[in-house]
Amino acid sequence: MKRFKIIVMTALLCVLWVNFATAHQPNMSDERAAYITRDGLMHLLNSQRYILIRMLTGQSPVDQAEFVRSAQAVSALLSMIPVAFEKNLMVDESRAKAEIWTNWDDFVAVADTQSKLAAEIAALAEINGAESVLQRVREFDCGSCHGPYRK
Repeated sequence: MKRFKIIVMTALLCVLWVNFATAHQPNMSDERAAYITRDGLMHLLNSQRYILIRMLTGQSPVDQAEFVRSAQAVSALLSMIPVAFEKNLMVDESRAKAEIWTNWDDFVAVADTQSKLAAEIAALAEINGAESVLQRVREFDCGSCHGPYRK
């Protein structure tokens, strides 16, 4: 649990650092700062999900503590998505669709559902062992957001 808290705090500090760093650059727009924050959050999320996928596919040995920590981190990062996308600020290179903001309630619900799934997987792994829920990693559906909300 201590390691999980360190990971989440590190992620939050990274997001805050990006916000702080971009806020003090006179030539950086609010749109660009929002994009950098969102992109950083998605990269952090993907890196934690990748750890779980590697264990699922046998590319890495199943490590109980690492599995639980990564699933908890995925849940925490997914819960940050609504805040990261709250402002409807876009840049040309963004792959976000306008549907995020026109279907806001659905967008938030999808992120919440995936966050709860990750939290459930982490809790069950902590109780019953990572092997018992390893196949549930397949239930993560990145396409549930990326399909309707990403170019």
